[in-house]
Amino acid sequence: MSEFYEIGSVCPNCEDDLSFPMALSLVRACKANRYIELIECRIHDSAAGREEVIVIEAGDGTVAHGNVAGIFRNERLAITVTPDNRIPVVVRPLRRAFPALSHQHPTPHDSPRALCLYNASWNSIQRGWTAERFLHRMFWWLRESSELRLHRADQPLEQLFYMSSFQVILPSNHLEFANSKDKFLILEEINSPPNVPITLRAWSATSEQVKEAGVKGFCVLPILVEGVTSMEVASFPENIGALHNKLVTWNSDLYGPLKQVIIQMIDRPEGISKKHEPKNGVLILVSVPRIRDGSIERYDVLGYALTISLFDLAQSLDLIDKPDDKGRYFHTHLIGQPDDVPSSDKWRAIPVQPVEIRVAMGRRQALDISSIEPTSAEFKAILAGVGSLGGLLAEIWIRQGWGDWTFVDPDQLLTHNIPRHVGIDEQLGMPKSVVVQQIAAQIYPNNPVPIPIVGNITDSNDQLSQAFSDATLLVDVTTTFYAPRDLSSRDNVPRVASLFLTPSGNGCVMLLEDSNRTVRASAIEGQYYRAILNSDWGVDHLKNHFGDVWVGGGCRDISVRLPYERIHLHAGILSSQLRVNVLSSNARACVWVVNEKTGAVTANEIELHPVSTQQCGEWIVIYDDAITEKLNRLRKEALPQETGGIILGVTDMPSKSILIVDIVDAPEDSKSGTSHFIRGREGQEDLLKDVLQKTANIVDYVGEWHSHPNGYSTKPSADDNKLLNGLSDLMARDGLPGLMLIVGDTEVSIYAS
Repeated sequence: MSEFYEIGSVCPNCEDDLSFPMALSLVRACKANRYIELIECRIHDSAAGREEVIVIEAGDGTVAHGNVAGIFRNERLAITVTPDNRIPVVVRPLRRAFPALSHQHPTPHDSPRALCLYNASWNSIQRGWTAERFLHRMFWWLRESSELRLHRADQPLEQLFYMSSFQVILPSNHLEFANSKDKFLILEEINSPPNVPITLRAWSATSEQVKEAGVKGFCVLPILVEGVTSMEVASFPENIGALHNKLVTWNSDLYGPLKQVIIQMIDRPEGISKKHEPKNGVLILVSVPRIRDGSIERYDVLGYALTISLFDLAQSLDLIDKPDDKGRYFHTHLIGQPDDVPSSDKWRAIPVQPVEIRVAMGRRQALDISSIEPTSAEFKAILAGVGSLGGLLAEIWIRQGWGDWTFVDPDQLLTHNIPRHVGIDEQLGMPKSVVVQQIAAQIYPNNPVPIPIVGNITDSNDQLSQAFSDATLLVDVTTTFYAPRDLSSRDNVPRVASLFLTPSGNGCVMLLEDSNRTVRASAIEGQYYRAILNSDWGVDHLKNHFGDVWVGGGCRDISVRLPYERIHLHAGILSSQLRVNVLSSNARACVWVVNEKTGAVTANEIELHPVSTQQCGEWIVIYDDAITEKLNRLRKEALPQETGGIILGVTDMPSKSILIVDIVDAPEDSKSGTSHFIRGREGQEDLLKDVLQKTANIVDYVGEWHSHPNGYSTKPSADDNKLLNGLSDLMARDGLPGLMLIVGDTEVSIYAS
């Protein structure tokens, strides 16, 4: 046998017989390169088309003698040119003993190897390709490969074998079928794009289902072999013996692990029967630890389909002998035969069909791909409201594997929801919570399915009570006032996060309680409104608000016009920010605003303050330290005179609560002295109109405040009582309570009537 491969037949006139421009340019470049000797030109005509071949001797002196890879200082190479191929120009070493190294293309048995010179597609490479650059790249490959430097340290290890023409997508729970005689996988061919391996989807089935389908079922044999350090990419093994031999050359083994896993299958009370699923085959999954620098970098799963039955495989390995009186076969140990030495070679000739193994995504892999720490994702949570924004957030979190969810929503999916909802036409009329649950089940069918509850988050029932008890987070995307306010009044509720969009779709908001719920959602709502009133971004923040829900009339209203792309933009912001912030025990409030022209997003942080409450008769008044600090500052600036002004807030009738949002300084026409204060009216009407406009009629006038001089208590004087009575009469016209607040040198007192 010749030392070198030969491709095609020699051209008598060398380059004069070549017709491809690329081949001719390579001949000229080879002649001009002092490190290359042009040997001959060849033509190879086959069913695949014409191939023009340039045979050279090449060596630029940079490959060391006796290098670790086994590359010679001068190598005989063939440069093949086939313009219509996916890779039109390839370097093929003609020396039969040229080493199998990483970064080589797969080639047929007993044919020259092919060097993989580029890590990009030809469409990209050809833009700057020249024959001279190609030759430089060829020498670079030889030089780097000779010292095993071609595969960078930060680059993942290549696969052990070349890609198969078949790929099997296994269910994420395929290991539940391992070593089972009653659980099988049915392989169904998928209509795939051209130029990709033939794709087979594996579906789980019982033996009865396999019979009903009339197809071959495959039992799964997972095997873990010894770790492999090889950087070689090998050709496909044709049978089990070839696979075993290749693993042995890599200091691993197949026979021993395969034998042990089959013994486990047959060494059971029911044994194995010759008639046991005779039509079925075996799918061997060989898990190979890939070792680099002494550590396991990853596990490669190699798939091999056998068309013989498990019984025939066990028999070929001499693991069974004769049946008992019930026709059952059990493992038979051959006396005097070592366990690690095959008793015969029958098993070696069993043909195998190599298949690329791809495993359907599960939660653990989803977390890794999404760059989410698994420990931060293991919690139970409730998502209240799975409409446009809530449904999209649910899909994001399900795909990422973040949290175990219960979905709560009272509504059904209707026709006008489709442009802005994750639901689809065939789900119309179904409860939204069930719609999103079904989508979750379709994404990861083997993951735990979210629990759907059709109802309001504020309902009282056993199912919600259990969800509250189990959860550590409640995400409110109901776009309502009542939900966060009602939840704030309950102690049996987990940490609450309110997420919503602004009516225009240009902004989104996150209001997150602290982990101990010392600053609850309703109190954060008040500080959010104060930020609207006192920030530049608050001027148009709630523009187009209808006033009854937080998002532009609500996603239930067909008249709301908002593109789905804007929902996606804000869902991404809110999702990532919530995930980060729930890891902290602190409360947070933030508003993100999008510039419609540039697309830039600006984050506007809202400083949150500790919250206090006072019970005033049947009413509970909620305020924060920023209110107290402002009261003390205005009082101090006015001393020795008294001062005062109006109180802005939110009155919630069902909860009997008054939320103080802000206090206003005294108007210029106010009259004050060391023992009295009469609030003026100048500018107050316009101020209230502005407050109502900015907060969508949510924040309103709720009462009056004034200060007392040093040394005086904050108990109301006779004049204060008259003021409170008058205030009560005024507010009673709208059925509301009136609030009076008195600030002194040591305390703040609040009175409601």
